[in-house]
Amino acid sequence: MFKKSEAELANYSLDLYQKKDYKKAEKICRKILAKNPNDDTVLINLGNILFIKKNYQEALDCYKKAKHIKPDSFLALVNIANVCLEQEDYKLAEQTSREALLLDSKNYMALNILGTALLEQEKYADALPILQQALNSNKNDAWLYNYLSRCYQQLGMISEAIKSGWQALKLSPYDESHHINFGYMLYELSLDSKAEIITKYASMWLEHFPENKIAEHMGKAILNQSIPEVANTEYIQEIFDIFAADFDKVLADLDYQTPQIISRFLQEIYGLDSQKKLRILDAGCGTGLCGKFLKPYARFLKLEGVDLSQGMLREAKKKKLYNKLFCKDIVALLNEKKSSYDLIVSADVLTYFGNLDSLFSSLKKALKKNGRFIFSITANDEDDRDYILHKSGRYKHHLNYIVSLLKTYGFDIEKEEYCSLRKEALQDVKGYVISAISA
Repeated sequence: MFKKSEAELANYSLDLYQKKDYKKAEKICRKILAKNPNDDTVLINLGNILFIKKNYQEALDCYKKAKHIKPDSFLALVNIANVCLEQEDYKLAEQTSREALLLDSKNYMALNILGTALLEQEKYADALPILQQALNSNKNDAWLYNYLSRCYQQLGMISEAIKSGWQALKLSPYDESHHINFGYMLYELSLDSKAEIITKYASMWLEHFPENKIAEHMGKAILNQSIPEVANTEYIQEIFDIFAADFDKVLADLDYQTPQIISRFLQEIYGLDSQKKLRILDAGCGTGLCGKFLKPYARFLKLEGVDLSQGMLREAKKKKLYNKLFCKDIVALLNEKKSSYDLIVSADVLTYFGNLDSLFSSLKKALKKNGRFIFSITANDEDDRDYILHKSGRYKHHLNYIVSLLKTYGFDIEKEEYCSLRKEALQDVKGYVISAISA
């Protein structure tokens, strides 16, 4: 049997890559490069395999080597730009995609990368014609419509923004990311405009996607329709599974303050060096943003977290703060944990509950005698209702309702603070952080 030539092996590795047999394709690429490290085609193929595996830095090294060997390699340039985009180095992504377009001015991928890089740098007027040009090359790319929607929105072109977002939904109706983006776009637009097109498309969204839980919850919130007592479980899971990987960064950009305020409460209540180690539950722990503040007060092996989202719990696990993490409904877990906890903390979780009776009843049962519940609520400063469903899809609660519930379920308030919890649409989101003791 004759051995395959280097060219045949290279073609074979490319065929394996296209068939998604990345492990075998990578092995062949590395075998070729061990003998001929200057094969730019194989370097690009190996870079593509590493990119798929999310080994971005190693992929970038391969593409850069290929470009060094062949400076006018379009594939090397466009792939370097794509890695830079993935690594959020938007300036370099812009620069390199422009170099690629000098070699192929109508290339869809290079246009897409350039438009996205400009968009992420908030150069909306520059990004718009580039994304439109890319769309002319591929009118079936749902994400292009999504990016165009963001551009139009930032440029104040309401009708175009909504229509582009709607087109993304039509092209990719089962991608929950498009539903989330569409819902938040309608919400943000509704804050500044009463244009009929907003309510028209919110109604169309509900009509065309009756089974979609994101459409159901956010559509009704925007239209101010019937208020459910709590947010739908599937809606919460889908929202947070999608946001999980970028959640910490998103909240940092929103100047999220609740964990820091809760940390200050803990210091004031327990002292900086607490000798009394507690069994603690982080109820709705998300990615674990409160975990680092809770850990110093937790008894050995006694910091636990619960959340509905597997994606969020994966991120929390990476922080190595929690001894146990439960993927479960909070009320269901509390009902299993009778007289278990010295402290339960819930940061910006009650905003996904309207009626809090069941939750507070379960909290009371899960806390030990003289146990403590520290939590935040978004304030309903708009009217006298116990709670309202905001257009954002989140609930706001009236302080009187919270005070009454705590009294009903046997809690004494020891501390409350009215404060800014985070930013939203460049405005402060006001709420309360409250500490209550189970009497």
